[in-house]
Amino acid sequence: MSVYRLSPPPNFGMGEILYESWEDGFTSEECDRIIRYGESLNPHDSVVGQDEESHEVETSIRKSKNSWIELNDDTEWFYDRLGNILRCMNGMHWRFDIHGFHEHLQYTVYNDDESFYRWHVDNMVLGDMPPRKLSMTVQLSDPDDYDGGELQLHNGVIHTAANDRGIVTVFPSYVVHRVTPVTRGTRRSLVVWANGPGFR
Repeated sequence: MSVYRLSPPPNFGMGEILYESWEDGFTSEECDRIIRYGESLNPHDSVVGQDEESHEVETSIRKSKNSWIELNDDTEWFYDRLGNILRCMNGMHWRFDIHGFHEHLQYTVYNDDESFYRWHVDNMVLGDMPPRKLSMTVQLSDPDDYDGGELQLHNGVIHTAANDRGIVTVFPSYVVHRVTPVTRGTRRSLVVWANGPGFR
């Protein structure tokens, strides 16, 4: 059997930086402001893995609560901050073609009932929306306030991201990652995805 080979061989995703962090993205006071706003929206149980007909949620995939933060006069300041960090990080490390944020920011709460999110990727196709290309997580909680809840990324080796308060972690949305179960306290974070035209 003959084989038709592409030349040069594709190297998509090979040798690139798995993830990078922006230290001191937000101060403790700013994290508190975001938490107050996210909590004011009454976080509800995550619906990841929800059956379209029965509306039952598969809790073996994810157990957490979240609310969605829209762009408005009260939230524009941290949308702007995340946009600036994203432009810098993308320019330094990936240089993906990105339009911006096509989804609201997700405020997420992992409680000490062993809330978690198992291994997954973020770059699923959502309707007519352009694909997610970079994922961003803001650590809102003080790491001394909880145990577990580690953001881990996998590329053959498991990497654990730093969890300093206010740090922003960015990674390609096709990278496999998870949040380990929280066993004490509460972990709060802010998540957003940058979208753009499909890779080619």
